[in-house]
Amino acid sequence: MDRISAADNLVIELEAEHWRLIANGDGGRNVLVEAQPGQPLRYIPNFAISRRLPEIGALPTDQIQRVVLGWSGSDAAWHLGLVLRPELAEARGSRWCEVASWPDPDRSVYDEVATRAGETLAQSLTRPFYLVPPKTVTETVVPQKPLLQLPLTVDIWTLQGNPKEQLEWVRAASWTRQTVRRILWYMFLTAIYTLLVVTSFTAGIAPVTPQVLPYLGIFSIVVLISLIIYHIYLLLTRPNRIVMDKATRTVRALRGTSERWRMDADKLQSVYVTHVMHKSNRRSTHNKPVAYYSELNLQLLNGEFHYILNTDQAQEYRSFPEDLVEEEAVKPLTPNDSHTPIQAAGLYMAQILGISCWYDKRF
Repeated sequence: MDRISAADNLVIELEAEHWRLIANGDGGRNVLVEAQPGQPLRYIPNFAISRRLPEIGALPTDQIQRVVLGWSGSDAAWHLGLVLRPELAEARGSRWCEVASWPDPDRSVYDEVATRAGETLAQSLTRPFYLVPPKTVTETVVPQKPLLQLPLTVDIWTLQGNPKEQLEWVRAASWTRQTVRRILWYMFLTAIYTLLVVTSFTAGIAPVTPQVLPYLGIFSIVVLISLIIYHIYLLLTRPNRIVMDKATRTVRALRGTSERWRMDADKLQSVYVTHVMHKSNRRSTHNKPVAYYSELNLQLLNGEFHYILNTDQAQEYRSFPEDLVEEEAVKPLTPNDSHTPIQAAGLYMAQILGISCWYDKRF
């Protein structure tokens, strides 16, 4: 048996006609992916969720177009993955499905072992294998663009602090005022509906027509009381600060001084920024790309996501990317690719926690 180590504490086991991807953690072995000739690619639910694959745990090989290994200059690493058929790619939002990676700034330390892992996977799946080597031409060094300066505002949240020591998301006080106003409005409506219902049953006048109206009023009262309770719960429990500390490499959500949840950077894989984009207007050269929905999450080592914040306020690009392509992609996010406040915020968070930052672009 041949064993190849990969990033994120993963191990690839190669046997005759058997390929396994294994996670080594907490003293145990967890088989994530298995491939055998004549069999579909099999994987566990967490792998399916993180890669947006069918949750049945098996992917027929006819849904896989080819196996690809390539070196990426943006994160200086080899990436091994599958290129999927268009019909499956349309459902999951991308044709690329990464399986494993090897950080390799020298480009030649892990090229042989990564190639062997890719070729064996292709043989096990009976699919073609493609190697995308590093560019050998002399590349022009592109100066790194500065990130948007702090503080950064995304909807009701503002990212502020010292990016070399501690950053924190602070929720705007307007959210509390708006929630209180909403509670008072629901209470006012509850009082009105209660008065109308009681009057309809006790006034001693002609019955209400139709007779179902008082009962609809009772139903409305129940709904309003539920909304009041829900918004009071949000007011008392939802964090108003999210603090990231470089010294402790932690993310903490606070309500005042009370800690609501805590994440250690050692349990995180990346900061994950998502944009849902508008198609650009090709008739105009002045319209910048716009994301009409954006989301910021922490991606855990097991592939699951921990929600931080989202916004449906337009995130307009600060400039027109020269390489803008209107197709969906998941790729490492770099300062040169950062064009919106939430992208810059994700990079600031990733830098202070010492983890990678990924960008998920959808249309």
